Amino acid sequence: MGNNNSLGGGNALRKHVETATKTGVLQYDNRKLKEVDPSLCLPGLRTLSLNDNELQTIPPQIGLMVNLKNLSLRNNQISQLPDCFGQLKKLENIQLGQNQLCTLPTSFANLSGLRQLTLCNNQFTTIPDSLLKLNNLQLLDLSGNRITQIPDQIQTLQVDELNLNDNRITKISEHIRLCPRLKTLRLDRNHLSLDIIPVGLLTDSNLSLLSYEGNRFDEKAFQGKEGYDQYMQRFTANRRKLE
Repeated sequence: MGNNNSLGGGNALRKHVETATKTGVLQYDNRKLKEVDPSLCLPGLRTLSLNDNELQTIPPQIGLMVNLKNLSLRNNQISQLPDCFGQLKKLENIQLGQNQLCTLPTSFANLSGLRQLTLCNNQFTTIPDSLLKLNNLQLLDLSGNRITQIPDQIQTLQVDELNLNDNRITKISEHIRLCPRLKTLRLDRNHLSLDIIPVGLLTDSNLSLLSYEGNRFDEKAFQGKEGYDQYMQRFTANRRKLE
C-alpha cells in the first residue's frame, strides 16, 4: 500500500486512518509525506490536514471526498490541482498557502459553499477568474504573490475581506467600488501611489477598512484625498459596531 513517505504506508498511519474513518478527521501534518495514496481519499472524511509535508501533486481521487468541509495543505510543494476539485461542493475552508500554485482549475467556480480560501505565498500573477464566480466567500487571502493589478472583472467578486498584502500591484480598477460585499481590503506593501487608489472606492462603496502601509504615500497624504471623509464615516461606524 505504498511506502512510509506516502499517505497510505506504515502501521502508525493505518491507525490514523482507522480513527479517521470513525471521526471524519484525518490530520497528518509535518511527516515528510511525498505523495497521497489514492486509497486514502475516503468519502466519509470531513476534515483533511496535510500541512508541512513535501507533497507536489494531489491525486484526482480527491474528487471522491464529497463530504469534505475543511482541507488544509499549507506549506507543501504543490504546483497544480486536479480538475475534479470542483466536485467537492461541501468545502467551506481551504488552506493552500505556501505552495507553488500559479493557476487554479476552472472547476473551482463550482465550490459554491466555500467561505474561506487562503492562497498566500504562492506564484499567482493575476486573481484567478474562477474565484470571481463564488457567491459565499467571506475571506480571500492572496497575500505574498506576484499580482500586479486588480482588473475590471473584480466587480463580480463576492467577498467580505480581500487580502492582497505583499504583492506588486500598480493598478486598481475603478470597478472595485462595485464589489457588493467588500468591507476590508488589505493592500500593505505593494507598489501603489496615492493616485492609483480609486476615488469611488472611498466615496461610493461599502469599504470600511483599507490597509495601505508600506506603499508610496503616507497617512497624511491619504487624509487629503477626495473621498477620505466618506470613507472615515464608514470606518468609524464599523469601529463602533465592534466595540
